[in-house]
Amino acid sequence: MKAIFQIPDELYRELKAEAAREGRTMRDITLQLFRQWLVARKAVSSGQPRVDWRNFQSPLAARVSKDVSDHSMEAIRSSIAKRRHGAND
Repeated sequence: MKAIFQIPDELYRELKAEAAREGRTMRDITLQLFRQWLVARKAVSSGQPRVDWRNFQSPLAARVSKDVSDHSMEAIRSSIAKRRHGAND
């Protein structure tokens, strides 16, 4: 089915530029957005909570020191071992 609709010029230019940078067509992006919207609507109507995983912030994130930069399993195990043995950095 073919659909025709109007969007503001500035929005169209920005979308078109992003699509070109990604090597995608406006049709591809439009279909993706429609599908995402439908999935979100179905999740709401089914009672499932909607979570934007791209911007998800763990409830425990505030407990992590700002000094921590290495989140590897090795670093985590080392940190746990230090705490068990009473070592403080």
